[in-house]
Amino acid sequence: MRLSLLFLVAPMLFGGDALAVGFRGGVPFGDAFKRDNRLNLTGRNRFLLGPTIELRLPAGLGVSFDVLYRRYLFEEASGGVTTATGAAQWEFPLMVRYRFPGVVARPFVAGGPTFQTLTGVTKLRNTNGLALGAGVDIKVPFLHITPELRYSRRFQDTTAGPLGRLLPANANQVDFLVGFTF
Repeated sequence: MRLSLLFLVAPMLFGGDALAVGFRGGVPFGDAFKRDNRLNLTGRNRFLLGPTIELRLPAGLGVSFDVLYRRYLFEEASGGVTTATGAAQWEFPLMVRYRFPGVVARPFVAGGPTFQTLTGVTKLRNTNGLALGAGVDIKVPFLHITPELRYSRRFQDTTAGPLGRLLPANANQVDFLVGFTF
């Protein structure tokens, strides 16, 4: 309740550009899961996408919260038969941002906790970790465009897979994201 009140009152206190909403999307670098050639089981993720909200504070500081969706497809080939199982990962990074001074383009660094859940597999898997990012905030009329590189580190050992077979997730993930906020 207090957090929602803060998001409502902040634009009045810090100016009209203090609260920004939009979406963020991107592509991952590398595989989300470790390959297991013995089982011929692979996990594919080609994109991540979701809404974002940011509270811009004075002195270049800000707080952003994203809800990012990743789609996975696990395929298992056994005896000439291929079985495909879909899964989804939801990430919830809450990051503090610092924007360096600038007029149109402002470089930034960000960091904070991230919470993740993996659904659509034999068991629901939750994990938390740390997200670190760096990029540039480009301000054009009525729009902020923020390309960034984001590194995520999972603290728990996450495994997933269809039909009771487990495939370990990589603990480290690097993504290229572009945000559009209004």
